[in-house]
Amino acid sequence: MNDERAPRIGVVGLGTIGRIHATRLDDLGADLAGADLDAEARTDFADEFDAPTYEDHEALLESGVDAVVVGVPNRVHEEVAVDALEAGVDVLLEKPLAHSLESAERIAVAARDANGFCTVGFTMRYANATKRAIELREAGRLGSISHVSVDYLRRGGVPGGGRGWFTDESLAGGGVLMDLGVHIIDLALHLFDYPTVAEVSGQTRSEFGEYAVDDSATALLRCADGRTISVETSWHGTAAPSRECVVRGTESGLAFEVSGAELTVVSADADEPVDTVEVGTADMHLAEDRAFLDAVAGDADPVAGTVEEALLVQRVIDAIYESSERGRAVTLER
Repeated sequence: MNDERAPRIGVVGLGTIGRIHATRLDDLGADLAGADLDAEARTDFADEFDAPTYEDHEALLESGVDAVVVGVPNRVHEEVAVDALEAGVDVLLEKPLAHSLESAERIAVAARDANGFCTVGFTMRYANATKRAIELREAGRLGSISHVSVDYLRRGGVPGGGRGWFTDESLAGGGVLMDLGVHIIDLALHLFDYPTVAEVSGQTRSEFGEYAVDDSATALLRCADGRTISVETSWHGTAAPSRECVVRGTESGLAFEVSGAELTVVSADADEPVDTVEVGTADMHLAEDRAFLDAVAGDADPVAGTVEEALLVQRVIDAIYESSERGRAVTLER
């Protein structure tokens, strides 16, 4: 769209993540509409944002929107995203791409054929520390990156206390890997500029709740060129909460807390002091939604987090589950 009116953005799924996006999109001046099966959720949304609501995404699409933000359970991602793409509107799809690899692949096919664009909500890309790390990489300050280690650990952080759809495998497709693991896998691959992943070895566990899905996972990814990635994630466990990323390069290495205000630079020259860089903090969802609105308005290229990148993340997650089940490393098809 190139006219002067505010983009009309439909929010599909008016739960926690949908409201997070709606609040920021409203602050950015978007014209909002909402859709949810739950009547109370629709009423609350309409009251808060003075916006029309609809019982389903089909009615929302028929009402005329420029784009949609999809914040429904993972199993419903395909239905909503494909319908929106076939209607020619742009899509911001909450992570993961889908509840299964097969479903994710169908979304990717629809996105390739669509007039609109589809981006996936990997918010860690919008952290100031992540942006600075990419700047240092692009400037050659890191040399050749050989390894990235990243974790996302919570303590007492099982969504809904284990009673919601996040721990229902039929709706989520998995546990903490599908919830938090997607973020750190994307972050690590993003720092490597999305290399070819050759092999995945992983272990998932369910130790602290009465649910069938994983509440912690550990994995090692080997890229085709020999570079490596290690990831560790948990909803709950005997470790301090953390979202730490460590990058090892031949010239310099980096360490940062994803949502933190500082980034540590460690030179390969042992005589050089460790440098602490102030980067400040950012509202990652606000930055993501601003980039999405700019792309919808035609003022910028479609935002980072492409469907093809999200599909690789989905393949890695699928391989971690397979590796854990088989007790051996799994080779990814190229």
